[in-house]
Amino acid sequence: MKSLKKKIMIPVFLLSIIGTLILSFFVYNKSKDIIINYVERLAQSKAEKLASHVEHNIEKWKSTVNMLASMDVAKNMDYEGFKEYLYNHEELYDKQCELFFINDIKGDYVSLNGAKGNVADREYFREATNSGNTTVSEPIISRITGNYIIVVAAPIKDDNGNVIGLVGVDVNLPAITDIIDDEKLGIGGYAYMLSKKGIFIAHPNENLIYKHNILNDKNKDTVDLGEKMINGDIGIKYYEDNGIKKIASYMPIKSTGWSIGMTADYNEETNSILILRNYMLLIGIGTMILILVLLNYLTNTLVKPINNLKKHMEIATKGDLSVQCDIDSKDEIGVLSKSFNKLIKENKRLLEEAIEYDRLKTEFFSNISHELKTPLNIIFSTTQLLPLYTKNDNENFEVTKINKHINIMKQNCYRLLRLVNNLIDITKIDSGFTELNLQNKNIVEIIENITLSTVEYAKSKSRTIIFDTDVEEKITAFDPEQMERVILNLISNAIKFTKPNDEIQVKICDGLDNIIISVQDTGIGIPKEKQEMIFERFRQVDHLLHRRHEGSGIGLSLVKSLIEMHDGKIFVKSEYKKGTEFIIELPIKTIVEEDDVYIVNDFSEKSNIEKINIEFSDIYE
Repeated sequence: MKSLKKKIMIPVFLLSIIGTLILSFFVYNKSKDIIINYVERLAQSKAEKLASHVEHNIEKWKSTVNMLASMDVAKNMDYEGFKEYLYNHEELYDKQCELFFINDIKGDYVSLNGAKGNVADREYFREATNSGNTTVSEPIISRITGNYIIVVAAPIKDDNGNVIGLVGVDVNLPAITDIIDDEKLGIGGYAYMLSKKGIFIAHPNENLIYKHNILNDKNKDTVDLGEKMINGDIGIKYYEDNGIKKIASYMPIKSTGWSIGMTADYNEETNSILILRNYMLLIGIGTMILILVLLNYLTNTLVKPINNLKKHMEIATKGDLSVQCDIDSKDEIGVLSKSFNKLIKENKRLLEEAIEYDRLKTEFFSNISHELKTPLNIIFSTTQLLPLYTKNDNENFEVTKINKHINIMKQNCYRLLRLVNNLIDITKIDSGFTELNLQNKNIVEIIENITLSTVEYAKSKSRTIIFDTDVEEKITAFDPEQMERVILNLISNAIKFTKPNDEIQVKICDGLDNIIISVQDTGIGIPKEKQEMIFERFRQVDHLLHRRHEGSGIGLSLVKSLIEMHDGKIFVKSEYKKGTEFIIELPIKTIVEEDDVYIVNDFSEKSNIEKINIEFSDIYE
């Protein structure tokens, strides 16, 4: 059988693994996107910064040649004055400026180093003289130095605005590479610059400067990148070069139509993604181990009390109802443990009650058998004696003895009748078939008449009955016949458990909203520990009393039921060997009757003698 621990751990652990994998996958991809976006933004930012830096230098060069072109020495084609001015203003030079020159409208030039020639065939010359604007040339080879250069040329204009010549400066292309080398993307990344025709103006590899056109590259991805740059696009491109994945950002230089590019190794730039992946793998493994440890601890914490409860249940199923589970937690298992303990206690109580009920049933049948057998034996014995007295040849026929035996038979017939009536009545009460015949009557007068009707009988048994009341009239709704049975039963018990010359008092007290009836005697009393059981059905105080006095043990149970049907209550006060007092409390209430005529039943000794004989039939002395 699969253990509860495994049933809990396996699915939870699998769900944890799946959840961790899904979370890791989501976090990894999200982090990867964030890192790539960061790299792209960084690459774009650097390309933009580099393009701005190049623009700044071009504008500086333009500004320098424009200033020189506006000077009188330039307008007058005063070469010596031009040369002297530049020598006196070295701040106009920077490391990128290779050589200044001046030429006339025909293209004849003189450079600062004294070299002479003609540049009329140069494209920048034609563009500057024709447009009258400062021009930046495409990469060319210097006719003076033989170096790869670009020329920044400004037109010299006379007072009428006519172009009469040019002032120019040669900018060394490798020196431009120094400018763009200030910015790199990653450790192995580099920057480069393309002309409008795709020629490398700047590149870390000087062998490519001026000599290589990106459009002629064998790598289609590189050619595609070059086309985008020549077109003046802005963006990011991923491509492969010699099997290595690259990332490139590009930005146009608007003043010249050139384009700046920055290239870096993709894996180098996204190395943090690999590190993140490895960290997440380690974290995932660590998380799985931690989850497994915590899950094992939690399942042990959960399963241990369950197994404990299971063990106690197994003990209980074997019949030991004294077992109690000691789980004292405040969670559901603790509640279940308390419910189990409560259930065991209840089952134990029910079992004890069943055993007690079975004992009582056995005792009841013994009592009933005794109650039936005793009067039957007496009646049978009497019937056996009577023929002896009635034989014709019996000269000693005594009427007195015959009457005595007849009275004995009559008393035992009453006893049997009382027993049967009690059994029938208590069965009817339990079944709900008994209804009270409530009447608005003076309960004081009724109880007084009942009590006085028993005086002579009590006197014949050497007992004294005293009736006392503090109210003469109290009208309330009650069943006179059932109330008579209650009072006669209590008086019968008082006579039965008292000795000759003992006193029995019946008292009535007026309460605010109830009436209190008391039947008190000076008899043998009831032990305190057995006072609770006297109203239980078929129960008697002890076997001594049981043997000394007859009774079925259902009289007081019937009394209690009848009182409770009147919405009243009965209880006992008793001190062993000093006497007993039964106290009845009945609520005062009246009902609406069809005939509201007040009638008192005749509870005289003559009319009530048979009922007394029945209720007192189990008193033998």
